[in-house]
Amino acid sequence: MRMGATLAKLGVFVVITLLSGAFVAVLAGNLRFGPSQDYKAVFSSASGIREGSEVRIAGVPVGSVSKVSLDGRDGAIVEFSVDKSHRLYHGTEVAIRYKNLIGDRFVELRQGTGDMSTLQPGETIPASQTTPALDIDQVVNGFRPLLTGLDPDQTNRLATSLIAVLNGQETAISSLISELTPMTTAIADRDEAIGQIISNFNDVLRTINDRHDRFDSLIDGLADLVRGLSADRDSISRSLVKVDGLTAALGDVVTSVRPDLAASIANLGTLSQNLNSQADTLQLVLNKLPETYRLTTRASSYGSFVNFFVCGMAIKYGAGRADQTPMFTSPAARCQP
Repeated sequence: MRMGATLAKLGVFVVITLLSGAFVAVLAGNLRFGPSQDYKAVFSSASGIREGSEVRIAGVPVGSVSKVSLDGRDGAIVEFSVDKSHRLYHGTEVAIRYKNLIGDRFVELRQGTGDMSTLQPGETIPASQTTPALDIDQVVNGFRPLLTGLDPDQTNRLATSLIAVLNGQETAISSLISELTPMTTAIADRDEAIGQIISNFNDVLRTINDRHDRFDSLIDGLADLVRGLSADRDSISRSLVKVDGLTAALGDVVTSVRPDLAASIANLGTLSQNLNSQADTLQLVLNKLPETYRLTTRASSYGSFVNFFVCGMAIKYGAGRADQTPMFTSPAARCQP
């Protein structure tokens, strides 16, 4: 009786162990038992992909890689299976992604923008629709001077961040590098000018350093000015309010005189045109006016031929002090000081 109970426990233990081992084997080997369909994809590089690597759609495992081989033209053919419930199209795009930092990778399937007709089992996805994995070794080697100063944990965090940021961005990175090339070439061509700018900037900094006392005084003066403005902010605010009132009053004045001012300006334009059209006559009158005035004054000094005696005369033709003719004075004795 006791022996039977022991054998029963042993049998249960063996069954559980076998089931657990089978479960681990299924997970580790990425084994799938449902019906599947086989496809092929051509890559320029299948580095990191091996038999049993996962095939995912939107991050969900849907199949596995069954074979990796050379296509004889500097490329690789990856054969993989996908659960029959998932349909692929002629426009489907395939990319190799990093799974973790130890180098494991998986194949990602995503719907492209090309032909939407169904891809038949056994057909091949061309290299124009595939993307190889980012070569993280080249990126990390470029950071070698930086990484030498980091501890292992920092290096791992940096590598993880690089994978998260750069994975799937190969086309964008290539375009960025292509755009940066002309810029770096232009900078290299202007190396002398850039060096001169840096030298001049050093001269400026040296001059500022030589006059640091004055510079400090200037900064202190600016600080005092700001403090003074801050202390008088109430007065300044009241002044601004009054300025606003003055502006409003001036606006009202300008509004009230605008019609008359517009008419005066229009008439002034007409007057200017008339004077300009009779410029020769006006010039003749002004030239003869002094002699005519002298003769008139002489005649009036010997009799009451006129009811006025003019000792001097000037014609003002503008608003300024200089906008007038010279003063024409009489030589008569009564006009002398």
